[in-house]
Amino acid sequence: MAVDEESLPAFGDLQISENLQGWGPSEIPDGFKDMPFQPFSKDTRLGKVADWCGTIYPDSKLKNRYTVQYGGGAQYAYYHDEDDSNFQLATSGKDSRSGSFRPRYRLPFRMRRGGQFGPGWGPGGGRGGPVGGQYMSLGNFGGRQRRYPMNDRDRMAMQNQQRRGGQGWQANRRGGWSGGPGGNWRQNPNDYNRRMNRQPKTASVQVKEDWTLLDELEFSRLAALSLPSVKEPENIMECGAVKFYDKTYDAVTTRNEKPLVRFSGVVHAVTTTEDPVIQKLARESKGNVFCTDKMAQAIMCAHKSIDSWDLIAIRIADKLFFDVRPDSNFDLVTVAETAADPPNEEPGHINCPEKLALEATFINLNFPQQVLNSDAQTYTFPNKNPFIDADDKEEAEKVASVGYRYRKFDLGGNIQCVIRCEVDAALPETAGQEPKKKNEKIPPPRFACIKALNEFDHRYCSGVNWRTKLDTQRGAVIASELKNNSCKMYKWTVGAIISGADQLKLGFVSRVNPKDTSHHVILGVQDFRPGDFAQQINLNIDNSWGILRCIIDYFMKCEPGQYLMMKDPNKPTLQIYSLPANAFASDESDDSSDEEPVKKN
Repeated sequence: MAVDEESLPAFGDLQISENLQGWGPSEIPDGFKDMPFQPFSKDTRLGKVADWCGTIYPDSKLKNRYTVQYGGGAQYAYYHDEDDSNFQLATSGKDSRSGSFRPRYRLPFRMRRGGQFGPGWGPGGGRGGPVGGQYMSLGNFGGRQRRYPMNDRDRMAMQNQQRRGGQGWQANRRGGWSGGPGGNWRQNPNDYNRRMNRQPKTASVQVKEDWTLLDELEFSRLAALSLPSVKEPENIMECGAVKFYDKTYDAVTTRNEKPLVRFSGVVHAVTTTEDPVIQKLARESKGNVFCTDKMAQAIMCAHKSIDSWDLIAIRIADKLFFDVRPDSNFDLVTVAETAADPPNEEPGHINCPEKLALEATFINLNFPQQVLNSDAQTYTFPNKNPFIDADDKEEAEKVASVGYRYRKFDLGGNIQCVIRCEVDAALPETAGQEPKKKNEKIPPPRFACIKALNEFDHRYCSGVNWRTKLDTQRGAVIASELKNNSCKMYKWTVGAIISGADQLKLGFVSRVNPKDTSHHVILGVQDFRPGDFAQQINLNIDNSWGILRCIIDYFMKCEPGQYLMMKDPNKPTLQIYSLPANAFASDESDDSSDEEPVKKN
């Protein structure tokens, strides 16, 4: 096939520049004349077009990022032609620094290295007065000392060491303190292991697959709620009988302690749905929300809780009932719940959280019954105890002293909340007010709620030794308990306020031996006015009412059914689940319901 040569592309004349003196082009094109050239090799990491900052780099790791083997490129350097010899500072005085920028290792006085104390000397060799220094030094860290405040116990131990002629104290490698001859005080090394081996807490109930998570209420949102000016409640019904408080227990101190006696009577723990009085009030439409005082306390102080707990909310028509699920630990009294370093012993240890809760519950069942005057006449409410069988006279004689007050609170928004409140004792005005004659009528007295704080081992949770501090520094003991058990004390204060009690009596009960959980002694009793005590512990009762109203409004908007409200064990949130029918029914009841009856021929 013939090809037309005119249709083929033409290459033109090829021009080649010959360099007789070396390699490369002999002439520079006009577009590249007068342009600086920097040689480079094939292994050079190219990445810059122009070097505007020279050898100044913000990171030392990138210092040699763009370097080449032929030099640093002096043609890119910048030279300042002006003379700076006439430049002067505005001030030549000493630079004054504020206290916030002062180095941490600068101390008011010079301290001796090694963290030793000589006889009669303060920390680091400085004179600390006739009783030694107020601080103690811990080791040598890079040429500077660390100082920690010295408490009374450390100061007394150091003085005893000096009297015995010891060589002083020195910081050991374990973080404790070891004395010289005759001194053997050390920090417990298990404290560090206890903090490091802290395990995540478990939920109060195991969430099943058929439960639906509806919402999570954060505690930060609950803490911002408020419902001020709640009206005075209406006492719908009062039942039961209470004894008078024995004033001799107000004089109990650590020097004349009294042993705690076990109560052998009957104590009723009836939930909301099993209360016949609440069932009657619900049928008569005396309110649309029903619960007990312990349930109201848990909801109103939910944002202060740390441990996991749960409640059931039952919506029936236009009414709401709060209840406790079967086999629940809701009624157990917590110990060191809000402590910075709570007890975290292994299960089975006498100081594990489970056994401490059982011990505190046992104390709070016996202490309120022991401090009552059994010789005085009992004050009886207009109605009898609804949980006692009328035919069982033996149970009526052994029943615990408790009064039930069914009070209706108007929370606004057509919310009428009926709460079953409990009072533990009646307060006599004078020593001779208790009538001795059975037929004499007793006027309505004042009432009190009685609770007990228990000490299991003051070495835990940075506690205070009650036997040495309770009589002289009771405020320090209460402050320590408020730090470690703030949620529990908030609940007790709220319970005393909603029950209309005139006093809240707190007992201080301690173990006879820290290793024995079966024997306790009463070291003292302190009484407070609930309203004043709420202000002292910084309890905002308006916020508590706001939380209760918020929870009620949430369930009132839900459809009729059964719901679960649970505190997350490891997060400050309140989880709400929708439960199926018979969610907590036992396996036996499920099996029996599935079986079909056998027909007889």
